[in-house]
Amino acid sequence: MTAWEEPVTRGTAPRRTALHLKVLALALALAAVVLLGGCGSAATTAGSGADASGGVAATGAATQAPSAQPTAEPSPARTPKTPQSTPSATPTGSTASGGAGKGASSGVTTVVFVDVGQGDASVVKSGSWTGLIDGGPPGSEPAIEAALAKLGVRRLNAVVVSHMHADHTGGLSRIVSEWRPRTAYLAGTPTSALAGDLRGAGTTVVQARRGATLRFGSARAEVLSPAGLSGDANSDSVVLRLDAGGKSFLFTGDCTGPNEAAVGSICARGTPIDVLKVAHHGSSYSTTSAVLADTRPRVAVISVGPNSYGHPTPATVGRLLAAGSRVYTTWRNGSVTFTVSATGAMSVSFSRSSQPVKKATAAGSGGESDGGAAAGTAAGAASSRASGGTIVYVTRTGECYHADGCRYLSSSRIPIALKDARDKYRPCSVCDPPI
Repeated sequence: MTAWEEPVTRGTAPRRTALHLKVLALALALAAVVLLGGCGSAATTAGSGADASGGVAATGAATQAPSAQPTAEPSPARTPKTPQSTPSATPTGSTASGGAGKGASSGVTTVVFVDVGQGDASVVKSGSWTGLIDGGPPGSEPAIEAALAKLGVRRLNAVVVSHMHADHTGGLSRIVSEWRPRTAYLAGTPTSALAGDLRGAGTTVVQARRGATLRFGSARAEVLSPAGLSGDANSDSVVLRLDAGGKSFLFTGDCTGPNEAAVGSICARGTPIDVLKVAHHGSSYSTTSAVLADTRPRVAVISVGPNSYGHPTPATVGRLLAAGSRVYTTWRNGSVTFTVSATGAMSVSFSRSSQPVKKATAAGSGGESDGGAAAGTAAGAASSRASGGTIVYVTRTGECYHADGCRYLSSSRIPIALKDARDKYRPCSVCDPPI
């Protein structure tokens, strides 16, 4: 027995020693786990307390593997910049008058038919997007710039050139150079001077053709004409239908003939036009009864000033009135401004008289005859003399009325009743006429 027990006794001690070592190793391992777990908890607590603004999200980001941090870190820093960088690269969303977000979300569209005399210039502002349709005759720059400044515009997103006649492009050189439109829409080849101005401003030139759809801020514009070029500048005018807040505006340039008839046919398939910019300043060669039957305009604006053509003609004004349109002219009413809310509520304001044209001969104080506007003002002056009223004088192209003998009457001298002159002109600062 003793011989057998001795090896057992010697073998038990090493086994016990090994067992103790294993227990000790396990204890050390458990201690390490507890210690590491405690450090991890401390780190998490510190992370949560160190960034109170981050909350749980900040804690989670801090404990992510390094490969996840590039995604998590830029998000809060770059997100505000995204809406600013996108519009600058996309003409239809560019910011012309401040931050894009507030203006674009408001959904308000403003259309100003600027009083530039005998010519066309219209400003369209929709949210933060601003465009100019035509640039009036030479000398129109102050009136256009005043309209832009009143709307808080710092840069134009686009300019639309209906056609290359001087009464639509005369003011564009300075406007393009100083307001640097991002995009220009036109039909055909610009004049060499305008082409140079557009290049200098870094403006992208886009040919406008029927069927194209353009995004003007929160408004939508569709090109209705031309489908192709005939070589007749008036007939090939770019014609736009602008839809904003459920209201429609039709900008016609000087469109006439078959192209104007085609525009009417397109409009006949839709709802009535709310505001028509009358083609060719009220010339008798445009705005036919058939076109009016197709477009059914509720309001018509004639961009016109003192001229020797007899614009707007009594025939055209008569057709507009017969069609049930309320007629305004920039000659009589000054700049005409329409404001359309996102819900479709529309208001109108004027820089001069708010009275619409009520008779075919009253739109520009003149009818269509050899004397044109002069005939109408002369008739008004004769009536005023008969009733003992005061007579003052205007010129064919000026914006002021004058006393008899003023040096500015050397080129033309058209009599007009003072009471009529007050509504359409401002008094001359040189001759100091009665007011």
